[in-house]
Amino acid sequence: MALLSESDRQAVRARLAGITEQVTLLFFSQTFGAPETVLIAKQVLDEVVSLGDRVTLDEANLILDKDRAAQYGITDIPAVVLLRNGEDTRMRFLGAPAGYEFMSLIEAVVLAGTKDSGLAPASRTAIAELTEPVDIKVFVTPSCPHCPRAVTLAHRMAVESPNVQATCVEATEFMDLAQQYRVTGVPKTIVEGTPVEILGAVPEDAFVGTIVKAFQPKAPDVATDQSSRN
Repeated sequence: MALLSESDRQAVRARLAGITEQVTLLFFSQTFGAPETVLIAKQVLDEVVSLGDRVTLDEANLILDKDRAAQYGITDIPAVVLLRNGEDTRMRFLGAPAGYEFMSLIEAVVLAGTKDSGLAPASRTAIAELTEPVDIKVFVTPSCPHCPRAVTLAHRMAVESPNVQATCVEATEFMDLAQQYRVTGVPKTIVEGTPVEILGAVPEDAFVGTIVKAFQPKAPDVATDQSSRN
């Protein structure tokens, strides 16, 4: 049974019609002991595949396909990795992309299928300065209407730079991660290995600028530098 109304299906089909590259939704699950959200995620992915001529689904078992899971850094399920012509786009979903995050998934498919990040020129210039790995996680909930904006911005950065990986994490499904990163509200964006925490759905320039700034060389402290010379 279709998850969407016929009018919504037509809207999604029209959105996916502009895709020019082959997009694969690599779905990690397992047969035994899987959470109920695995079934929800599978239903969502099947719906998307039915609406996009260039979108296919590839299923992998987290336990049996250990090498493949390790290749993409997948350790939990349900998880989705987006591939473009078989190549990793570094866009991820951890948890079922349901509720408002369904549109985040659609936008990610479009990003994967068109190769264009859609970011402003200033953002592209700033992101080009990133020369080391950047691991972005955006914590969301299905009922948050503001979360898709943050998720899509993070995914746009992944499309723009081969150094960026961006994962949408469903906070209520992965409470251990939510507690680890002190998530008390969503969307909350964190960048591994940095003190960056972006709360809420902020404008593109603020989102990109905050993340890029965390990887810029720190200016030397003038007082400390003078003291070392004395």
